[in-house]
Amino acid sequence: MGFLLCLAAKAQDEALLKGRVLAESYCGACHAYPSPSLLPKAIWKQQVLPLMAAMMGFKAAQDSLGVYENKSAAEIAISKKFGVYPSTSMITTEDFQAIMDFYGAEAPKELAFQQAKESPQPLHNFIAKKLFIEGIQSPKTSLVAINEERSELFIADATSNQIYVKVQSDELYTLPQAATPAINFIKKAVNVYNFISIGSIAPSDLSQGVLYEMDLNYDSWTQVLDQLPRPVFAIWEDIEKDGKPDFLLCNYGHHGGNITIYPDGNLSSKPIQLGGVGARKLEVADLNHDGKLDIVALFCQGNERISVFYNQGNGEFAAEKILLRFSPVMGSSYFELQDLNDDGELDLLVSNGDNWDYSSVPKPYHGYRIYENKGNGNFEEAWFYPQYGAVKVMALDFDEDGDLDLATIAFYDELEYPEQQFILFENTGNMTFKPKYIPEAALGKWMTMDVGDLDADGDMDIVLGSYLHTTLEYTKLVIQGINELPNVLILENGKYQKK
Repeated sequence: MGFLLCLAAKAQDEALLKGRVLAESYCGACHAYPSPSLLPKAIWKQQVLPLMAAMMGFKAAQDSLGVYENKSAAEIAISKKFGVYPSTSMITTEDFQAIMDFYGAEAPKELAFQQAKESPQPLHNFIAKKLFIEGIQSPKTSLVAINEERSELFIADATSNQIYVKVQSDELYTLPQAATPAINFIKKAVNVYNFISIGSIAPSDLSQGVLYEMDLNYDSWTQVLDQLPRPVFAIWEDIEKDGKPDFLLCNYGHHGGNITIYPDGNLSSKPIQLGGVGARKLEVADLNHDGKLDIVALFCQGNERISVFYNQGNGEFAAEKILLRFSPVMGSSYFELQDLNDDGELDLLVSNGDNWDYSSVPKPYHGYRIYENKGNGNFEEAWFYPQYGAVKVMALDFDEDGDLDLATIAFYDELEYPEQQFILFENTGNMTFKPKYIPEAALGKWMTMDVGDLDADGDMDIVLGSYLHTTLEYTKLVIQGINELPNVLILENGKYQKK
């Protein structure tokens, strides 16, 4: 009997090993291999693996998930063009079952709770000012952007697609309406600005995004690019150093997308395309110290990574080099290049917490991270603060002591302490940060944030935009006794003094 049990155990081990090897091969071909430990058994079985089966060409899974339901003929055609759901299976039923058995055996029943973290203390010397827009009961603020040039605040509402501007006197003016929700503000020149209209906030393969230009010198508002695949971020930067700013655009897409570069800002020229789907944000910096500006970019949508495209000169870029690669359930959502330890090298400041996917359970590995630049394109994690639903982290010196502090927001998960949806981390040196909260952060669900000197008094202010995605989110706030839901929360810096 013992011999038979040993044979059975050996056979089971071999079967699980086969499942692991297959998972590493097939899953790792598209993105970082996801360990079974990252999600509970039920989520793997009921949500993630069925989606994988559909994307591996299993028709039964495609029919069960209704992959083409509620999609227009145009979007279905694009999906088929991309080969998102193949008409024939790419793997045998036996091999896919081995993958399912492996995840079923190795995944935990439940995920662990977040690791212990320092509890935030009250934040002093910031005045919270609520901003309401008449007629909007349940805010869907898709953009807040501080324009320091004119001490103005731009605000966009995703329900009406309306854009507003709050001037220094606190009066609110209405700008021309965008075709779809505006989500990004870009400064081009003095009194000349661009706005990005995403097309669809929800995942879509339709190219409905638009780029607008507002020129206050001529009081004009024009559409300068259209049919963009869910554009989300852009900058004007003279990457060629020829005196002519280039336009760099991140097309987030759904199953398609890329980084698009218009040399010399010629939006009618054939653009340079880099990377691929999920281009979320980019920055330019001379990362390898060769005198040329390189492009560092965050990509999401499954194949989550931060990559660099080294500038070769003359409009040429080296092949993508991956600096950091994340699991597809990591929920990468934002990054910045910042020298956070004052060693002259740019570190990576990253938020991981997007939970708007097929595995929306609280994930203990979501939060805010700093990856220290070790040189030669190598980055190592140096700081982590766990936070469910972390969506954005921005660096600023709010207390004017010469080092960079961190402003953060969390959106995608319910928090036990809703006032901690916004946390300000004071830099205390040596990659340590003291978390602080403000009670008014419990008044909304913050998906957008910007930092800057809004009131022209010389210090850094913070602005949060509330986005209530569902009626349930609105109801929960009302139940908590919040009768008036601000569209925006302005945290006005009152010249910080240590307490």
